[in-house]
Amino acid sequence: QAVVSTQSTGEKVTTGCAADMSNITRYARVLIEDNGYSKKQGLVRYSDCDIKNMETNRLIQDEMKELLNERYELTKKDMMKHKRQWERLTQYLQEYRTLTGEECRTIFNGGKPTRSPFEGLPSS
Repeated sequence: QAVVSTQSTGEKVTTGCAADMSNITRYARVLIEDNGYSKKQGLVRYSDCDIKNMETNRLIQDEMKELLNERYELTKKDMMKHKRQWERLTQYLQEYRTLTGEECRTIFNGGKPTRSPFEGLPSS
């Protein structure tokens, strides 16, 4: 969401994006600390004692930053690759306010929703 917000509007990160960034940071920490997702250390699961060590904590922070920056750049590249589709989706979201996943896929693939903007969402 942060990439979408900053790339499509050129504006600063919003509170919605900040919440997403908080969640992805927490996810990156779990990947690195608990699941051994570390390029530098390899398949290592850190204990609470390891994490309290300042050097290890700094290493984990660096790995998290590298992971998040890498993912951000890949996402931004993919977003730019599909810029027209994202712009179309943005226009329809402004018009319809709410879209189903299927409607988003349809719009992304060049179609348009079958309902009018004034109709409610289809019931499931």
